[in-house]
Amino acid sequence: MKAKQRLFMAAVGAIVTLLGTVSNAPAQAALFDFQFQFNAQETGEPVSGNFVIDDSIPAGRTPDGGTLYGNASPNYNINVGNNVFQGSSNSIVVARNFARPDNSSLSADVIGFDDFRNFNPSNPQFLATFAFAPNSLRSDALSDLQTAPSTALALINTPTGATLSSVNALTKITPVPEPASTLGVLTLCVVGIGSILKRKQQFN
Repeated sequence: MKAKQRLFMAAVGAIVTLLGTVSNAPAQAALFDFQFQFNAQETGEPVSGNFVIDDSIPAGRTPDGGTLYGNASPNYNINVGNNVFQGSSNSIVVARNFARPDNSSLSADVIGFDDFRNFNPSNPQFLATFAFAPNSLRSDALSDLQTAPSTALALINTPTGATLSSVNALTKITPVPEPASTLGVLTLCVVGIGSILKRKQQFN
């Protein structure tokens, strides 16, 4: 009888310890997936892809008043027709009430992606720029980009030099699921308790 009680209490203690470890673990950086798609008005080709965003990167300032997050996009994919462009380590610029990239003299909330390796300040061209209606973004913080509308003016400058754009690109920003979620841990706990109860019944 005492052996059964010790087994039960030891297993329950292990589960409680596991839950405590998970709840007290330091918060990890959140990753977001910025997805887009449109038909290029220059060629009619379908354009789609995504940029991963890491919101743990500290903010800096750009000379024109935007917010810069260095190397905050660890990877990207751009699909143009049958061509696929992939890369990594892009920085992100976020600017509210900024000049639109189409030289229309209108203002917009802008999200831009580029590695800035061959950036020309006199002729600024980002790898990808998305311009939303003014005041669409709650703030310049990467964690607030989910407030962006589902449509934007999009301007893509591919690595091969092609410029592709659309005034009504579809966009979506969603959190990237964590590898080990709290739900998964709770599932393990339930399975563990079930195993304990089963073994306890076998002893009886």
